[in-house]
Amino acid sequence: MSSPFNDSTSCLPRAILLLILAGTAALLIPPISADSAITITAPGDQSYYLGETVVFTGTNDETDATYLFLMGPNLPKEGAQLTSPYNPVTSGDPGSFATAATRPDNTWEYPFLTDNLGIGPGTYTLYAVTRPAAKDQLTGGSFATISIILKRPFVTAWISPQSIIKGQPSTVTGSADGDPGEVQLWIIGYDYAYTETTTVDPDSSYRFILNSQTTEKISKGPCSVIVQHPMQNNQFDVVVSGDFVKNLQINEGNGTGGMNLFRIRGAGSLRGSDTTDALINAINDPSVDDTYTLIQTEVDDTGVSAFPAPTATTRPAPLHYAPFAALVLIMGIALWSRR
Repeated sequence: MSSPFNDSTSCLPRAILLLILAGTAALLIPPISADSAITITAPGDQSYYLGETVVFTGTNDETDATYLFLMGPNLPKEGAQLTSPYNPVTSGDPGSFATAATRPDNTWEYPFLTDNLGIGPGTYTLYAVTRPAAKDQLTGGSFATISIILKRPFVTAWISPQSIIKGQPSTVTGSADGDPGEVQLWIIGYDYAYTETTTVDPDSSYRFILNSQTTEKISKGPCSVIVQHPMQNNQFDVVVSGDFVKNLQINEGNGTGGMNLFRIRGAGSLRGSDTTDALINAINDPSVDDTYTLIQTEVDDTGVSAFPAPTATTRPAPLHYAPFAALVLIMGIALWSRR
């Protein structure tokens, strides 16, 4: 009779053989995410402002062209066209995809223009595929993905000094993100309105200097300072044209020059806060993609400080001598106690 120990020993070679066969079979199964035949990368931290151009690059070792489509909030579930995101891509139809030619060194490049697409801020995923296949037809092909964040540009503003002094210079500074070419300033007093544009520096900063001749024309009292950002289309959709403020995105009749919204100069023009409210409503119109920031300030008379110094008095306060009187009292008590 053989012992259990001897039975176990006789099974050892068989177990080793099974392990070898299992390992060999595992090596023959390709990994699920083996799409190293195609890659995609994006510059920076993969976070961009709407209106920017994002240059995607990658490699493609399989085909002469890379096919691209977009996934994101409220877009077609099978994939969206990059140049018209609310239209879907169609498998087998190369014309419905954005394409990038594969170079001799197997690299490719595609500049993605994010302005005037009609999409909002959010997280989006870009697909790079070796053949024209939508998301539901990717099985059997090679593809790569990358996620990006698209943000809404914004503008900030500060005024120095905090109150405008008639006849003295003032400075408006701030930042305008999203790489706009310029920003537009509006100064609105009770019976005076002023506008000008200035370029935005590479670090997103800007500066307006209001000279003394300009501030002298603004009436004393409340004043609105508005800085307008052109946003995705990089043009101001609300502008001054003659004596009127005009919306360039809305046309009157068969014209193409925009529509007058309200009079800002001359007889019958709006004044003060009515002008400010009308301008803000114009920029907030659904046809306009511009944004703005608003500062409410005051205009003071020439030479009057916003924070006048307290009136000096020739009569010293009694407490001014309190520490000295206390010291004399303590010394007197000490001398008296020694007697």
